[in-house]
Order: sequence, then C-alpha cells, then structure tokens
Amino acid sequence: MTYSWSLKEVCSYQPLQRKLLTTAVRLLKQGGVLVYSTCTVTLAENEEQVAWVLKTFPCLTLEPQVPHLGSEGMQGAGLSCDQRRLLQRFRPELAWRGARFAHSPESFLQNANTDTIGFFIAKFIKNGKKCTQA
Repeated sequence: MTYSWSLKEVCSYQPLQRKLLTTAVRLLKQGGVLVYSTCTVTLAENEEQVAWVLKTFPCLTLEPQVPHLGSEGMQGAGLSCDQRRLLQRFRPELAWRGARFAHSPESFLQNANTDTIGFFIAKFIKNGKKCTQA
C-alpha cells in the first residue's frame, strides 16, 4: 500500500494532522487527555508534530504512558531527551532492543513488534495554562 502513495499525498498528512490536533485541543477539557497516534515512522508526522503541539499549545503537557513498551522518539525535531523518552515509537527493525517492558511476556512483545510497518504514540494532558490557538 505504501508504494502506491505519491510524495504529494504523503506530504499532505502533516497539515491535516495539525488541523485535527487543533480541533482536538479546542474540544479537550482542562485535565483531559489527548492521545496522538499514527501508523507511520516519519519524523514529520510524529516527533515534529509533538514539537509543534508543545510550541503552539502551552496548555498541553507531554505525559508518560503506562505501560511503556516502545522505543523513545527520534532526534531531529527539537525535542529534549526527556521529551523523547515520553514518546513511544514502534518499528520492526528495533526488535524491542532497549524497550521497557511492563508486565508482559517478552516473547509476546517480540512477536508483536515484528508485525507492523510502524506506529507512534504521544500522550498529552491539558493543564490550566492558556492555549494560544485553541
């Protein structure tokens, strides 16, 4: 399926995701949780989106996820090491090296990670600060 996508189509997802995130932040109550998840491994659709959210919406805080099974986020989007550790990135070539396991058998996790083209998870909580765009 990924081979049939054009570059133009792939590049169209980041602006669409930002529109969806902006709407989600507007609808989110104070103390509410926003989970951002994609089924891609691109920096533009994952870590760059998280960096944009944190810059654009000071009312959102990046939060830890439990359980944390994936690897940390990638460098190159302006996120700190601590922020990248709060993200979860899943891709087959990692084979769960360095992943933090939480109450799950290792064999299950290894098998689960080899059957994906990749995906990404970030968790935010809306705090009491004012949102600039929402």
